[in-house]
Amino acid sequence: MSTQKPSNPKREAGILMMVGMGVRITSQSMTLALLLVAGRFLDAELFGVFVLASIVMNFAIVQMYTGVYHYVLKQPDFEASEGTAFSLQLMTGAFYGVVILAAAGIAWAVGGDGLLVQLMAATALVPLIITVSSWQEAILLRRGEVKYYYGALLLAEVAGFCVALTMLMNGAGVWSLIVNRYCSAVGISLLLSFRSGRLPRLAFHREHASAIFRYSAGLYGNSALSFFSGSGAEIILGSFLSARAVGLFRMGARTSTAAYDIFAQTFRVLTWQAVGRMAREERLTPTLWTRLIAINLCIMTFVLGSLSLLATELTILLLGEKWLGMVPVLQVFCWLKVLNSVDMIASAQLAAAGYSKFLVRARSLEAGLTLVVLLASVQFGMMAVAYSLFIPAAIYISIILWKLMRLTEASVGRLIMTVAPGLLLSGGSLAVVYAVSRALSVDSGLIVILLTAVAGSGAYLAIAFGPLRAWTLKTLQTVSVAILPAQDSGERHSSGQEASSVSS
Repeated sequence: MSTQKPSNPKREAGILMMVGMGVRITSQSMTLALLLVAGRFLDAELFGVFVLASIVMNFAIVQMYTGVYHYVLKQPDFEASEGTAFSLQLMTGAFYGVVILAAAGIAWAVGGDGLLVQLMAATALVPLIITVSSWQEAILLRRGEVKYYYGALLLAEVAGFCVALTMLMNGAGVWSLIVNRYCSAVGISLLLSFRSGRLPRLAFHREHASAIFRYSAGLYGNSALSFFSGSGAEIILGSFLSARAVGLFRMGARTSTAAYDIFAQTFRVLTWQAVGRMAREERLTPTLWTRLIAINLCIMTFVLGSLSLLATELTILLLGEKWLGMVPVLQVFCWLKVLNSVDMIASAQLAAAGYSKFLVRARSLEAGLTLVVLLASVQFGMMAVAYSLFIPAAIYISIILWKLMRLTEASVGRLIMTVAPGLLLSGGSLAVVYAVSRALSVDSGLIVILLTAVAGSGAYLAIAFGPLRAWTLKTLQTVSVAILPAQDSGERHSSGQEASSVSS
């Protein structure tokens, strides 16, 4: 008789979720650390040149991980069209390599900065390398070999980080960041290829190519819109203002984004797990998304609000006084990320309900509005651009919340009553953070930050499990009911009633 314990699917799924979250958080932490270390060795102008030089490369990387990539993941009879799919992926990578070289040539022809042209041209091979890594990643995930993928991803990120750090400390300057991209891309390609095996033979069948294109076109378009919403400001600033303005803007925006992503990874997994499970088990209720938004805003407002209040001390401690010009941008983006975090929950709920096309239309409107406000505000400087981004973000969030409230028959009043206690909790905690940071007269920025963080966290927990204990427990209970599986239809019905009663 075998003594091997039977596999536990729930336990394995939980382990995979935790491993994935851990790898993503580690990757984001290394990205933030490299960004801060690079800021110690580079000034704002040099960093801005790197940002401008890598825009096309970053767009190409985003595109390589959609379209054909998703086709490989989801197509049931993939083996018949494998050769054609790989040929199209290779053509896509080669196309973006040519686009990068053409952009570098145009920049050189119009008398652009020499370093900008060199850095841009140096990124041309990255899309071709990503062709291999994106293909092999899709193959591995299709097979369900998730653990190996996460391990390979972590090793490649660590290798790229260590190489870039060593080069920065030895005076390689901005080229360290280019080498970092190549090390990470080559490393993950080799590790995944070792597991996935040889690449398929090139082939091209018109019917297969037509089917792949029809499947991929919308994904490429949505990816492009999302990229512009996130990086459009740098493109506009680079076209009208100086590289230094781009560097300050990008450093402030990227620092807030990295800090946000460290916490958002957990919320993203929690949201999709809860919403996805309840959608599959047909027990979606209006309670869930309002409570998820409440707990998300409660935590994100406190974390990013604290970062905003301590932005000056953190900038001096981590980057030095030469980067103080980015502090206003960092503060604005902290609050912009709080607003954007609502999209994470609302979009998941709408997607689970089958409204993906509506989300694409809403995102298209946001991208168009972003372009308009950027062109209108860039003439007034960097901070005008930063503030203007609130307009398309607020309109987009309003549209998807309106759709969600109509879909779930939830009222504005109900949403406000659910969210308000959480905002009071985070607001009270931020008041303590502000008071403590201003009361301390210690010269050491590190001591100010640590003492303020301890005081703010203590106030947060005291309020959450003191005056707002009932709200906190109800919110946590609602989320736990959503995550736990219903065993049968009777339990499914009672779980939905329980979730509804918790919010009432």
